[in-house]
Amino acid sequence: MRFIALLLYGWPMRMRGMILIFTMIASLGAIATIGYAAESEGDIIVESNMTWNQDMTIDQNVRVINGGSLTISDSSISFQTGVDIHIDESSSLNLHNSNLIAESPPTGLAGFGYCDESNRSAILVEEPEPSRPQGVRVTLSSIDGYTLDGVVAYFGNETKELSGSEASFQLAQGFDEVWVGLVGPACYPVSLSEVTVSGLGPGAGGYTALAADMEKRNMMVFGDAGFTINIDGELRSSSSSVMGGKISSSGDMWVNDTFLDRVGPILLIEDEASIFLGGSTNFTNSTNDHDIRATVESTIFWDDGVSGSGGLTDKWERRLSGQHLIFDAQYVAYEVSGLHNTNRFSNISNEDGFSHIKGGRERVVEIAWSEDNTWEEERIWKENAVVTIIEYRTAWNPEVSGISDYGGGSFPLGLDKQVLVRDSVPHIKWVSVNAVAPGGETVTESELGKSVKIEAVIANTGTAAASLAIDCNLSNLNMPAEISPTYPNAKIGPGQNVSISFTWRNHSPGIESINCRLLTPTQLVDDLAFGGGEMMSQEVNWIEEGSDSGLPYFIPGMIALFLGIVFSGYMLVVNSQVEDFE
Repeated sequence: MRFIALLLYGWPMRMRGMILIFTMIASLGAIATIGYAAESEGDIIVESNMTWNQDMTIDQNVRVINGGSLTISDSSISFQTGVDIHIDESSSLNLHNSNLIAESPPTGLAGFGYCDESNRSAILVEEPEPSRPQGVRVTLSSIDGYTLDGVVAYFGNETKELSGSEASFQLAQGFDEVWVGLVGPACYPVSLSEVTVSGLGPGAGGYTALAADMEKRNMMVFGDAGFTINIDGELRSSSSSVMGGKISSSGDMWVNDTFLDRVGPILLIEDEASIFLGGSTNFTNSTNDHDIRATVESTIFWDDGVSGSGGLTDKWERRLSGQHLIFDAQYVAYEVSGLHNTNRFSNISNEDGFSHIKGGRERVVEIAWSEDNTWEEERIWKENAVVTIIEYRTAWNPEVSGISDYGGGSFPLGLDKQVLVRDSVPHIKWVSVNAVAPGGETVTESELGKSVKIEAVIANTGTAAASLAIDCNLSNLNMPAEISPTYPNAKIGPGQNVSISFTWRNHSPGIESINCRLLTPTQLVDDLAFGGGEMMSQEVNWIEEGSDSGLPYFIPGMIALFLGIVFSGYMLVVNSQVEDFE
């Protein structure tokens, strides 16, 4: 500042003031530049309202957090490989009249795996300039890690078998353009990284193109995304374009009049995620056979003016993973029909009663077909799978019992991740256990060695029959009771009460009762899954054979004894009086 003051010495006061102000502004600009450079050593953090309105190249991750809002307006932003843009759940990214471009977008091509002529993969080869009379050589290069072994090229009325990571064939002279069809061995998808077209003859031209830049048919772009956008909050795009980036969202997206090149499929990774596509939004060159991949419950709105990638690339798919059935028993056999690309799937429940559908792997449960699809009657296919019980047997419903398999026969699978299979199973509970006399009255005392009739009443509140047995222990001694038959049993239908009759004999004097329990199937994961449990009878006093027991026998004896004493006393008095008289 002292240097500036000396420099301005002798200048008019007004002029010196203006020069000082401009100098301070320039200094502030320098300070701001230094601050950005320090920030560029890590992620770019946006925590407030920020607008980018100039072209730039980004080589750092961008994090919009804590309620921040990043607006990109009237700009073209280039992203270096691996850059990630993260929008947290409280924040937003807004695109207006702007372009987000990957410096290294996916550049390969991969087929869909069809062999028939109308759906096989193909690329359009154009004659290079200047034209020449001697034809051209076409050289195809495979993607790293793949080969052209077993691939057959179809062009005109000719075919050519290819092999290796690079293969060539010639096209005759006199063509402007020709479609070259490609079919892999056993219809395996063909993959290409590069195509070279070389003219034959003196002065012939030629060109080399990345496969994804070729005009193609029934092929999708292949390769890793150049950058990623992860949305937990909101993204709004209007009159913009995104090229070569991958978008994953658990939040909300509004996309209008936006060009999406090599972006699909956009991933909606949570049921709460939503996407609203409007205006003239257009997908092209998606890297899979669909433009959007969603969960079962996520929201997709696709307006009439929106265009998909077309061809064999569908608008969207919904996928479900980890779906499993839960049975009350082990080793239940079942099959599922109506799954996508699967005729029938069979499995059994494990030791915990669990069984995953297709091993829990992700599967397609809904498809919104491409507008170019001509073979599907409905524009949206939805899974309508049915589970059929093949065998659900336990000790309560063996085949000899005449009771059908548990589980309900057949039922819709649905789309819940966890499906409880509890239709058409029994549920047994106790009502009463009583010792009864032949007339039905309650027994409270019995002689040792004699049998007492027991009536055990059970109820079935379930929806299937059961053929079951019980056993009983002595309540006080906790040892098996002597009952006959050894394992009393009965067959009980749904909604019924059944009485199981048996006899109980005891050999130890005193008060005792029996504790009876339902014998549950060993196939059950939880012993009480079909009900069960225990119930105790009333107490019975067991006495020795022929012994008097109880107050009813004691009182008459006492009365007889008393009368005998009185009579003896009377006779003594009478005899005494007779002797005195004599």
